[in-house]
Amino acid sequence: MHKPGTTKKISAVLAVVLIMAMTAASCAKKAEDNSPPTAPLLTISNTANGSVALAWSESYDDEGIDSYVLYRNDEILADVDKIEYIDNDVAAGEYEYYVVAYDLTGNRSAKSVKQKVKISDEPGSESLNQNANLDIQELSKSTVKLYTLDDDLNIIAMGSGTIISKNGYILTNYHCVGDERGLSNTEGYVAIAITGDVKKNIQPQYIAQYRSGVRELDLAVVKIIMDLNWNQVSAEVLNLIPAKMADSDLVKLGDDINILGYPGVGGETITFTAGHVSGFLDDNNDAEIDWIKTDAVVNHGNSGGTAINRTGEMIGIPTAKQVGADNDVMFYLKPVNQALAVVEEAFAQGDFAQIPKPGSSGEAPVQTITVYGQMVDSFTLKAVPGAAFVILKDNAAIEDFAANPQESMIQSYAEADQDGIFACYDVPVGAAYSVIAGADGYYSILEDHALEVPADWEGNMDIGAVYLEKAQ
Repeated sequence: MHKPGTTKKISAVLAVVLIMAMTAASCAKKAEDNSPPTAPLLTISNTANGSVALAWSESYDDEGIDSYVLYRNDEILADVDKIEYIDNDVAAGEYEYYVVAYDLTGNRSAKSVKQKVKISDEPGSESLNQNANLDIQELSKSTVKLYTLDDDLNIIAMGSGTIISKNGYILTNYHCVGDERGLSNTEGYVAIAITGDVKKNIQPQYIAQYRSGVRELDLAVVKIIMDLNWNQVSAEVLNLIPAKMADSDLVKLGDDINILGYPGVGGETITFTAGHVSGFLDDNNDAEIDWIKTDAVVNHGNSGGTAINRTGEMIGIPTAKQVGADNDVMFYLKPVNQALAVVEEAFAQGDFAQIPKPGSSGEAPVQTITVYGQMVDSFTLKAVPGAAFVILKDNAAIEDFAANPQESMIQSYAEADQDGIFACYDVPVGAAYSVIAGADGYYSILEDHALEVPADWEGNMDIGAVYLEKAQ
């Protein structure tokens, strides 16, 4: 997309522009790095045959991650540069694990949430996680990607949902369809993509309509009513696989939990995470569970997805996460029993369909893609971690943005990971976009309408290497 030698030296005005765009494009001498990496999120995927399999999320640091140090019972177990580890030859007993990250300058992250494991020496004892007995790929077909629409049927946000009936009813979070002001689309329309091949990206296939919801519970039900060509669809055509619901009152502390959904990071394909029930919350002191706490990762976009137990039955709806002062993270599910009244109300509405007529608000939802690439030093050809790539909206030029920088003028923003890889999400097809790219110590790339995304483009777009030139 961009060749070495065509970069421009950043001006004072454009330095402000890049700051507004959350980039780091200054050519000044780099300040001392005292910022620690983000804390990793540790999960235990399995225990069997005297071993414990651990995995954790990748930490972020603008200087890059050097290593992860894994602790067992407060003693160093391993120092590795990957995000998984198998602790072999574990004797019977109780163990507590946590992991910390170190950046390239030696700054240490906060501890991950601690995970406790009990290893039994009894023959035939069960492993901690029974996912080997579940057909996760088949169960994933009950989880959908949900696209929040505005009144012009433009996609403004994304989340997840769970199919609860063969004729198209889907349980999700209320915040995936509206907010405190009401529904995001006046008629209650959202777009839906059904999970098929778990290895392939998905796109909107159907329009669903709001049927019932309780904002205070953050729960809602929508129903698929038509395809993107405004044709009504039957249950036979949909051929959906609904999730089986369990009694969430029977959930116990330490039970296995498996999460399926479409988080913002990696949300083009379905994402699976696993963990355990970490506790419960009763907001009203009425002896009814309002929240299930879990260490299974629930990120933005997972909202409204599917939380299942070790037998594959739905026990909750991934809804929220909380980050503590020390970067400790706890994730929260709405118990499925809280959704029963909302579901019953939706079913009582019947199978009526309100089909919008094509017109000013009758266009199909705008298709969006992910644009990704790699930020590379033009001389060394090495990755440039932390480099920023900004895509302005199709009606925004760099000169206009420099004159009056507004966050609303930014279509998508991404920072490169430690391998220089970046991904800009939710870029509509059928437009040419101005781009800004830069990093601390490099000249910035400022190009009007350089990124062309044809209207008939299918799949995501790999623009390859974006070369940055060192500032003199």
